[in-house]
Amino acid sequence: MMITALNPKSLLAGLALLGLLLAAPSSAQAGAWSKNFGELYTKVGADFYKAARYVDPNTGEEVEGLDFFGQQYSLYAEVGVLPKWPLQLSVLLPLSVGISHFPDETIFAEGDTGRATTIRLGDMRVQLQTAILRKGFQLSPAVELKIPLYGNGEVGSKFGTWREAFPLPGDGQLDVTGWIYLGGALAKTPMFVQGGVGYRHRSSTFIGWETDLDFVDGIPFTATWGVNLGPILAMLQVDGIKNIRDDEITRENLSVGVGIFASVWRGLAIEGRFAGEVWANNAAQGISFGVGLSWRLPYPGYSPKKSGKG
Repeated sequence: MMITALNPKSLLAGLALLGLLLAAPSSAQAGAWSKNFGELYTKVGADFYKAARYVDPNTGEEVEGLDFFGQQYSLYAEVGVLPKWPLQLSVLLPLSVGISHFPDETIFAEGDTGRATTIRLGDMRVQLQTAILRKGFQLSPAVELKIPLYGNGEVGSKFGTWREAFPLPGDGQLDVTGWIYLGGALAKTPMFVQGGVGYRHRSSTFIGWETDLDFVDGIPFTATWGVNLGPILAMLQVDGIKNIRDDEITRENLSVGVGIFASVWRGLAIEGRFAGEVWANNAAQGISFGVGLSWRLPYPGYSPKKSGKG
């Protein structure tokens, strides 16, 4: 079935590609271990998302001819900010690039498509995390705030009827998520496990966009199994979110992926990941991959310089 008219409401989630990109497995996301005062992790990353399948929730039909490619370039940091107890501040600053190809038989010849590109700052995420259990298995609660650095009301606004074809950098409103993380090393093995589950409140506070959309809250979750192979850390990751009730616009998905963290020199590391969405609702379904360069302190073998006389 060929769709020749774009429905802005049914395609909203499909075009908001980079919201799902952020939900994909990534070794840069905070986990069960909370950083102590002065400890630091930073990363410069590039992530890419490709999707060619979207099912319209209103009709149950797959929308043919739609093709999405999303890019995100980001700065990420975790730092311990409290001297007496682990309190970690995490910040993600992204630049989003979304490209969509779409059919319209009233304008283009059969088989031809139009192209729309959106370049915007994305959703900044700020998270505070602390530790309840610190010995053996870790138990860490966290609170995350998502702040749109863009206004969806301006995306494609100069292109009239073609406006709906332009990918949105995200859903465009404030989110607050409470998390609880649990993890630890497996005794007498080089392996570890960690996981997290939360509650995400999807507020009705939109930034730079007047809309009657009303997203439902959801339960985000994540799980990681990893093995330490000397300078290389290999991981298997599962991530997703499930809405607390059915609706026709709020994205939900389940993705499975692999990640690698390769230490290079004095805290410097190269990171990579690949993930595929095994299920998605109200969203395009596709694959994502990413690369990054990170630095951490302390790192194995690090010894602070001691000051003194003599």
